[in-house]
Amino acid sequence: MEHEHEHTHSYTHSHPHEHEHEHHHDHDHHHDHNGAAPADKLHALMNYMVTHNADHTAELEHLAEHIREAGNDKAYDLAMEAAKLYTQGTEVLKKALEALDK
Repeated sequence: MEHEHEHTHSYTHSHPHEHEHEHHHDHDHHHDHNGAAPADKLHALMNYMVTHNADHTAELEHLAEHIREAGNDKAYDLAMEAAKLYTQGTEVLKKALEALDK
């Protein structure tokens, strides 16, 4: 008997199934037709962004120290404020990474 059933994509297709009686069943599979990245790739990219952002924070803090040594306290304060925002952003990215793991 041939019948149609829906999958998690936006169209249906049919393929033959042999059954002695009629019943409904679900197929637990997904067709990726929208170009979305697989979960492991998304996890790897987010993990990279966490590390990358933390590296930039450290670089900015290092630059800020040189600015302070050069005697520009205002620029130092602003660079350190930016570094603090980078750190906050990294914490949010870490939460996003944790959410990907769920």
